[in-house]
Amino acid sequence: MVDESMSESADTPIPPELSFAEMFAAARAYAMRSLARRESAESELAGRLRKQGFNEEVIEVTLEYCRGHRWVDDERYGAMSVRAGAAKGHGPIKIRFDLRRKGLDDVQLETAFDQPELDWFELAFELLQRRARASDLADFKLRMKWLKYLLGRGFNQDQARYAISAMQEKGE
Repeated sequence: MVDESMSESADTPIPPELSFAEMFAAARAYAMRSLARRESAESELAGRLRKQGFNEEVIEVTLEYCRGHRWVDDERYGAMSVRAGAAKGHGPIKIRFDLRRKGLDDVQLETAFDQPELDWFELAFELLQRRARASDLADFKLRMKWLKYLLGRGFNQDQARYAISAMQEKGE
């Protein structure tokens, strides 16, 4: 009587261990597909490569290759994310938090936020204009509701208060 589990393993060839070059080629192809779908921060790409099972040495070489070909650039990603977040009505605090969570450091964050065309005070005002009526701001409770709304969207106190006072002046 032959044990079937032993005969199956004898018939199935064990795949040979992949060489570093083969692992690098696979990681590079995965990175290319991933970055073709959407822009990513370096740390996001590294996390996805880890999740695919690549070792740290292959990941580092792949990231270096991607940096060299400018497929991944944290400064470009940060600037793009700041513009996209502002367009969605998010304030600088929320955007900064999201970018820090994605692995950008302080220098990259400062570079990303160094965009003179973005006036956070006016963006808060425009968001409030789209959402609220000037008559809503006459009532203290509703004014505090809208202040809380702007703070929750990532604007700071000064920006939120400016938006409310500008909206009140416009309504008078």
